[in-house]
Amino acid sequence: IHPLLAAMERESMTRQVGFAGILARLADVVAALIVRGWVEAGCGKATGWVQVLRDPRLSRAIYAMHQQPGINWSVADLAKEAGTSRSVFAERFLSATGSTPAKYLSELRMRLAIQYISHENQAIETVALRLGYGSLAAFSRAFKRIVGHPPGALREAAHSQPEL
Repeated sequence: IHPLLAAMERESMTRQVGFAGILARLADVVAALIVRGWVEAGCGKATGWVQVLRDPRLSRAIYAMHQQPGINWSVADLAKEAGTSRSVFAERFLSATGSTPAKYLSELRMRLAIQYISHENQAIETVALRLGYGSLAAFSRAFKRIVGHPPGALREAAHSQPEL
């Protein structure tokens, strides 16, 4: 980091053409190196998503859910992805994320549903099937339970907003 800080000092002292852009990019690199060092050093007492990212077993399971959110992942399936037992996986997942794998998957699906419905203008039935729900009714119940309103209300809100 010291050579980068020295380069930043030289740029700010000479103020040559483009120095502000160079300073900004060097600052980005310095920040990234600081975060990397913090993560590699164990992140102090950090928990949550930093812990998930540092745990290759948990991160494999999270990655699998994100790659295929329409699969009805069981704890056994996710534990297999993680290369660990069901009980160890479930305990680690809950400890690291504060959520069960099933709850995390449901919330992930609803975040994706919001994107698909409001930003990509996909039909609600298509979204329900894409995200692994066997019926529109099951999807609508889950959506309302997690998001707070039915998916149709999201569609109406997206269509009522004026075009920019």
